[in-house]
Amino acid sequence: MTQDDSATIASVSDQDWYVSRTYGVFHIPACEKGKEHALLLILARGDALDLGDNRRFPFTITAREIALDIVQDLAPHGVFVCQAARPSKAEIEAALNRRDAWYQQLVFDGDQMWARSHNYQEISDQHRRAALALGLEREWAYVPMKMVDCPVCGERIKPGVALCKHCGAILDAEKLALHGGPGRENGRKVAARNISNAN
Repeated sequence: MTQDDSATIASVSDQDWYVSRTYGVFHIPACEKGKEHALLLILARGDALDLGDNRRFPFTITAREIALDIVQDLAPHGVFVCQAARPSKAEIEAALNRRDAWYQQLVFDGDQMWARSHNYQEISDQHRRAALALGLEREWAYVPMKMVDCPVCGERIKPGVALCKHCGAILDAEKLALHGGPGRENGRKVAARNISNAN
């Protein structure tokens, strides 16, 4: 197999990318945590121009041409075409630098939007992902904890709580006892107080 027959796309991005072209749909996998990169092998493809009168002109699109076309908008995300069959250390480092520069720009943009409006809806998942990837704490990057239903009263509560703040049900007696929480009777009083405060 020659260099024209195949090319390798490498990615240091933590996102999956799906790129659609006339010659196919390509999935560039996310780089798994703890791995240096993810790879996608691209092969050359044949096509033909319709010249009319049932005449066709066959031609080949090289693997490298296809690969370069696929990654043209993904360079800032750390996706690139390898010079060889596998990426070199220098190529990986350059891709990481491009990705981190892009993340820093996204965080800067997120800061600007937040300073202007303090509106969570203006901040995209990409901005939050960038802050998380760079290990930066931002108020706008806060991801609310997923709540669950209390199995007794059905109200929304944090997962793993020992005592429901709405109905006073003991959901984890061991945890409650370990942290010196109220007993069942005190739990009922807490619930009654919460109900009366709500009314």
